[in-house]
Amino acid sequence: MTEFDVVLRGYDRLAVDSLVQAVEAAGDEQDQIDAAIRKAGPLPVVLRGYQAAQVDAWLARRRAGDSSVGPEPGAPAVELSVVLRGYRATETDALLATVAAALEGSDPIRRAEALRAITEVRLPVGFRGYDRSQVDAYLRRAAQALRAS
Repeated sequence: MTEFDVVLRGYDRLAVDSLVQAVEAAGDEQDQIDAAIRKAGPLPVVLRGYQAAQVDAWLARRRAGDSSVGPEPGAPAVELSVVLRGYRATETDALLATVAAALEGSDPIRRAEALRAITEVRLPVGFRGYDRSQVDAYLRRAAQALRAS
């Protein structure tokens, strides 16, 4: 069974555990994996739950066909500085996991969804978050790469 870190304000553990079981039961059948994720719908956020960025990254990897066990660390795919007032890490990590999965894969639908997510995103600013200029620059480069192919 896949394990995620428990944090304040994370995804409901029971909902995630049910989703993980459904995705793992699907094996390598992408249609079944996508159906299980769609059926689960948006995961509820609770006071003490699984770290959203880890769950989102794991789901993005499974959708991309990676069946490795366990979450990737919550760190984004690019080195970002933490500043006093920056983009909140949880939301930024989730977006960067989605973008990284799209850039690594060749699925045109996933790439279009990632490009749409980049253009529509309004990342929240919080105390001790990622440097906004670094994140914005990375997202601009990623959007160009997604449009190029």
